[in-house]
Amino acid sequence: MSYIFTITETDEDVWEPALAVGQLFMGGVDALGQRILRVPTGLDDVSGDWVKVDPQLYGEFVTLALQRRGRSTHWEMIQLMDGVLPLMITLADKLGVEIPAGSLAEQAYLEWARDEDRVLSGHVWGNRDGTVSSEGPLW
Repeated sequence: MSYIFTITETDEDVWEPALAVGQLFMGGVDALGQRILRVPTGLDDVSGDWVKVDPQLYGEFVTLALQRRGRSTHWEMIQLMDGVLPLMITLADKLGVEIPAGSLAEQAYLEWARDEDRVLSGHVWGNRDGTVSSEGPLW
């Protein structure tokens, strides 16, 4: 069984992860949208395994999440967001939604999230001095 993500306007299927993957993804997205950012996610869970996606709202949500990730200095928040944000960016890419980078750190994060070898290359950090590091934050 799988979860199906469909563009609202066209009914085009853009992602079909395994059911458990879709459930975990939607749980993270819902928590981030409803409890943390308090904005609509652009994802409408129609039936528990089928999601209608509003690309414009979803793009706005992902952009806000990227900004929040870039501003965070809370280690656990960063770790939790790094579990879902790369997949959110991947889905935005599949939808053809542009996610703008508002800073060097956000641009580096987008590049890292889109890097298929990112598991091997580590994480990207935006440092307070405006530099970017893959070794960890330089607070």
